[in-house]
Amino acid sequence: MVYKSKEERRKHYAKNKDEINRKRREYNKRPEVWKKKLEVERKWRENNREKANALANKAKKKYEAKCKRLVFEHYGKICKCCGEDEKLFLTIDHINGGGEKHRKKIGRKICVWLFKNNFPEGFQTLCFNCNWGKHINGGICPHKTY
Repeated sequence: MVYKSKEERRKHYAKNKDEINRKRREYNKRPEVWKKKLEVERKWRENNREKANALANKAKKKYEAKCKRLVFEHYGKICKCCGEDEKLFLTIDHINGGGEKHRKKIGRKICVWLFKNNFPEGFQTLCFNCNWGKHINGGICPHKTY
């Protein structure tokens, strides 16, 4: 359809938005279209390696921040031991220990893993001091020994 002006095109889109988007989604699902788009994207990434890496890193950091926010909303925003609530000091603790082995096994950031695995049991929020104190004190935070 040929439009006489941008305004006419915008009015048509506003009036038929749902139908236009439905047809666009349908078109984009076709295998030949999908393969062509993937090929164009691959070539762009090859020709713009630095920009593509920067965009990917930005998206990754945004996703990790979202996961971290959701994890702390689920497990709590304060240290279970001392009550510290400064989010820069908080971390996720394995209640029964074994965090080092678990991190090596999963090979990614713990918050992303927790998010992808639907916030499993066996984890809690601690501040870095309580978490480290628990580690060097045989599984008991020094606050609990008084």
